[in-house]
Amino acid sequence: MLKRLRLKDFKSFVDEEVTLAPLTLLVGANASGKSNFLDALRFLHATNFDLGMAEILNGEERAGPDAWPGIRGRAPEAARVGTSCFTIESTWLVPHPDELPESRDFRPGGKRVNVTHGITCRTGPHPRLDAESMTKGDGDPLFKTGGVSGNRIEVPWKPMQPSRSENASSMLLDADRTLLWTILGSITSASPQVPEQVSAYATGLATALRLISVLDIRPEVMRGYGRRGTTLGVDGSNVSGVLAQLCDEPEAKRGFVDWLAEFCAPEITDLDFVEIKELGDVMAMFVEKGGKRISARSLSDGTLRFLGILLALRTAEPGTVILMEEVDTGLHPTRVRLLVEYLETVTREREIQVIATTHSPVILQWLSPEALRSSLVFGRVPEHEGTLVRRLGDLPHFDEVAQHKGIDELFTTGWMEMAL
Repeated sequence: MLKRLRLKDFKSFVDEEVTLAPLTLLVGANASGKSNFLDALRFLHATNFDLGMAEILNGEERAGPDAWPGIRGRAPEAARVGTSCFTIESTWLVPHPDELPESRDFRPGGKRVNVTHGITCRTGPHPRLDAESMTKGDGDPLFKTGGVSGNRIEVPWKPMQPSRSENASSMLLDADRTLLWTILGSITSASPQVPEQVSAYATGLATALRLISVLDIRPEVMRGYGRRGTTLGVDGSNVSGVLAQLCDEPEAKRGFVDWLAEFCAPEITDLDFVEIKELGDVMAMFVEKGGKRISARSLSDGTLRFLGILLALRTAEPGTVILMEEVDTGLHPTRVRLLVEYLETVTREREIQVIATTHSPVILQWLSPEALRSSLVFGRVPEHEGTLVRRLGDLPHFDEVAQHKGIDELFTTGWMEMAL
């Protein structure tokens, strides 16, 4: 889970630092910096790939649906206007090295440890790594890069537990790659140059970064047949196949029917599936009160979006950080309560995190007091350069004003942005 994020000279941010909760909603006017905030997390996710700095920022040259598209605005617009480098510092709750299996999966309920990662990237004329560091929660440094010479960067290792096989040393590495990726490569090659403890904590951090997922539900790709045994796409594709497999368990099926019964009008009373055995294809059928059967082809966009979010969070690996833009798009205000209830329940019970933008005061009205205070408000004010971001609970007199006027009035009158 992401616990803290500091952005320095990244896009519209001068130097902002915030803490994050399991469910963190991002609110603020258009062009206030919410999407830039998510772009920083997408950048961190890409540092876990075998990509150079230019590819992380600009995207891969190869074509195909799996190609990394880069960051919005690419390298020329990644650093704040007037600067040529940016720093992203993040603190993560990651698996303890003793708890991390070879598969690099989070074990639910396992031991966790805080790790802070910092990375500074120069954006031009050729993107490169300027500095990178990793520190344990107790402040013990695991690594910190030294100087840069041309396209090479020095890494002085500090032995954590000095022994004959682990002495202080340094390496010169390609500044085109993140040090985190280089360490992961050294693990597979059994390089003796990287201290064992550094490798162990780097693996935990890399696991957390790998599990960042950008969810972009698109109803138009959810209406076709699906296949059992195939995962749900980040766009919601294969919804019928995933739903069919989950509904093989009666308790899980009952849970989905209950959520849909509250969401839909007319009421859904059962789920059924039409399967083409020869092809392995399956189509979800939604049984309404009275017996009418409706296929996924005919469901409304709002129902499919709600169902896609339910399934994405239900099937996400423990430790996943799910990013969403406009989480309540297509939902009627009377149904937003169900979405909020599900988001708070699933993040609490499944060890996943949701960070999502919204422009709706209704969604804030249904948040628990804790989740409301943990929401982040973004704004641009004339007397301050760049985006400002604060927790709602940290705004002056927030609790008293919200109780007196109501969160919807604070939202629609712009009080939250003015309170920055």
